[in-house]
Amino acid sequence: MLGENWYELALRVEGQIVEHFVEYFFLHYFPTGASPPSLNLEHPTTFTQVSFQEKFPTLIHELNSPELPIVFLSQASSRLGALPFAPVKSATALFRIEVINRAQRTIFIQSPNLTSRSLVKALKRALLRSVEVTLFLPRNMMVLEPIVTGWTTTAWTVWRLKRWARKLREIHLNVKSFKCDQGQPFVVEMNRSHIKFMVVDEESVILGSSNLDRASVMTSGEADIAFSDAGLAKALLTAVRDHQSTDRDAGDISV
Repeated sequence: MLGENWYELALRVEGQIVEHFVEYFFLHYFPTGASPPSLNLEHPTTFTQVSFQEKFPTLIHELNSPELPIVFLSQASSRLGALPFAPVKSATALFRIEVINRAQRTIFIQSPNLTSRSLVKALKRALLRSVEVTLFLPRNMMVLEPIVTGWTTTAWTVWRLKRWARKLREIHLNVKSFKCDQGQPFVVEMNRSHIKFMVVDEESVILGSSNLDRASVMTSGEADIAFSDAGLAKALLTAVRDHQSTDRDAGDISV
């Protein structure tokens, strides 16, 4: 659920999904060999308009109840992913690609960066299907890291994507440079946002620790959640958009 104050931009999850986060932490960040503590959590049944098992039956994920709309997505860190032509194997990245591939109307993404070739290719396929793609990205954030891990930058990736889009007709690509709202209870310094947030077709939502750079896709340990609910997706998207002035007075990113 959203926090009592929407400006907190917090989503609280309860029940079975919490166990997956605890197990992930003890497996990858506190590897003592001991079993994670028992949380004795209740597992409430939450109904959704379209469950993930019905909408995405082939995706890699853990979901024990067909009525629970939340999916836990994680990947361990991997040195093999640093190889130049290593294939994408992480569940978090494969899930994002599959959801983008199934988009029919709209894709909204806010991320600190965008340098992953696999995700950019998926976005191009969506654009060719006349899906409207909106990207909110900060200017000049995390510049050195993408160069080291992915041999490119977000600005260069976006410039190439926009150049590709301009050559085609009826491509709906909106790229905006993130700008904070000075009237909010707290203000992000330097107009740099670290939100990692995706909404597809106003229903499917993915959020968590994963950036959209090559490191998050190939080498870093990440943990995300995804859910399918039109009402909650709309509430989250509204809260994220309202907390910034990106739509109102920020220009397009350019190189």
